[in-house]
Amino acid sequence: MDQVLEALLEGGIITQKDVEKIKRSGKDISEYLIENGFFGESSYCDWFCRTFGFEKIDYSVEPDPSLVQIFPKDVILEQKFFPISYENGNRLVIASPNPFSVSFRKIQEFCGSVRVETRVCSPLMLQRVLEKVFKDGKRGGIEDLVEHIIDSAIKMGATDIHIFPGSVKLRIRGLLHRFMQLSPLSFQLILNRIKVMSGLDITEKRLPQDGRFSFSNYDIRVSVIPTAQGEKLALRILKRDFGFSLENIGLSEEQKNFVVRALKKRSGFIFVAGPTGQGKTTTIYSLLKQLDRDSLNVISIEDPIEYSLSDVTQIQINDDIGLTFAKALRHVLRQDPDVIFVGEIRDPETADIALKSALTGHLVLTTVHSRDVASGILRLIDLGASVEILLSTLFLGISQRLIRVFCKHCLGAGCQFCQYLGVSSLEAVFEVVYFDDDIKSDIKDCARHGKFVEMELRKIFKNYGISLLSDEITKKVKEGKINESEAFGIL
Repeated sequence: MDQVLEALLEGGIITQKDVEKIKRSGKDISEYLIENGFFGESSYCDWFCRTFGFEKIDYSVEPDPSLVQIFPKDVILEQKFFPISYENGNRLVIASPNPFSVSFRKIQEFCGSVRVETRVCSPLMLQRVLEKVFKDGKRGGIEDLVEHIIDSAIKMGATDIHIFPGSVKLRIRGLLHRFMQLSPLSFQLILNRIKVMSGLDITEKRLPQDGRFSFSNYDIRVSVIPTAQGEKLALRILKRDFGFSLENIGLSEEQKNFVVRALKKRSGFIFVAGPTGQGKTTTIYSLLKQLDRDSLNVISIEDPIEYSLSDVTQIQINDDIGLTFAKALRHVLRQDPDVIFVGEIRDPETADIALKSALTGHLVLTTVHSRDVASGILRLIDLGASVEILLSTLFLGISQRLIRVFCKHCLGAGCQFCQYLGVSSLEAVFEVVYFDDDIKSDIKDCARHGKFVEMELRKIFKNYGISLLSDEITKKVKEGKINESEAFGIL
């Protein structure tokens, strides 16, 4: 039997017949007792506190209704409580007419591992507080706040959401902008909610964690990392049906022709170079979509898988279980692939296997973290690639940057047309080098004479009329899309 009913029976306040009536009524014990005259509001609270050792809520203190919004309305109504205060970052004080009916575990699903303390209130006070909070009929809760942040970020064109202890920032057109301030409690609850949505461990606060979840027509990639100030969240927004196409990524006609020509090769090596966050993934996926995937066995090895591509077998790297790029690549070669995309060449072993795969009849695409095509070649050499093998397999090198185009209305000052960011859009600029026999011959001569350096490689490219990345950025300055200071920062 319920311990509250037992105490009421032992105290002679109710009879066994009353117990049956309470059970049949389907009402909370406190509601039944007050409605049927066993107690008044105040006397019920006094009896409960005296009998079970709880504290009574201070009626002179007005509870903060905004705290109620942290929890979903259905949880509040089911558990019959309301939060009073959140203290010292780890103690949540709540009020309930019957503290024994409240599931702390349920509450901690939204608060994490906080200590929950309960005060006793009357059922009428609970009703008054909840009516005040939910009078507009909205569900309320931390779920709404998380949804508002993500939905706003998408509508504002953000690519990333950064959630710090104290604030939320959005990366819009390449720059971070403050979106809202956060109280310590709101931050903790947002953190826990996103961890739950991403399938992460809400109790783990010492180690980085990665996850993902779906939101409308988007995939949200989540990274949580511990810092000296507390955990920090980074959310990457990925549109699920992103229209990858060579037609709309910003290539010139000549550059596009080079790319199409290289993709028609049955074997060879193609790389896309550039720093992090400069659009390499979008370019690679656009290249993969250009392929005839109905008649080709296309396999990708990625870390992480950013987008889902039809007719492409996508493999997620997992270093925790030893599934590295090199190991995955070895096994992929047993799957009769025509085209292999290696997400990134990070080490000599992966570089060696990738180039030998290109040498033995496979078309291999990859990305390299380097400044431009020339430095990309040297990066591969630094990773142990043979100059002979690299030049015998390499057909295409692409380098790119994303530039922030000034708003034409305010020229960077900020106005209503650009949301006061000063930037109207992001635009990609490319350096595309198609390695035909003549260019390869000149590069080999360069290597034989001990001049295998970036500057010499760029000279060779220029001799063949190739527009370098620096040339493309200079064009944007002349067009008035960026200024010289911005150009200097990009290069």
